Amino acid sequence: MLSDAERRSLDEIEQRLSVEEPDLARAFESGRVRNAWLYYVVMIVFGGIGALLLVIGSPGIGLLCLLVAAVTAVLRKHPVGIG
Repeated sequence: MLSDAERRSLDEIEQRLSVEEPDLARAFESGRVRNAWLYYVVMIVFGGIGALLLVIGSPGIGLLCLLVAAVTAVLRKHPVGIG
């Protein structure tokens, strides 16, 4: 729980952010990442590396890479909110 002074300080920081960096403030308010392509890049890279590692006979690391790709896909659909 924040004290009144901490709450006022946080409100002041939020107001300054919205004035100085409006695009960043909007991204925080919406709670969504605007660069959806980043999710796709991570999924493709880790999925490809994982598949390649499975083919060449390294199942442990290959499955781990595929897990990273799968978690990225899930987080893209259901982002984790903070607060």
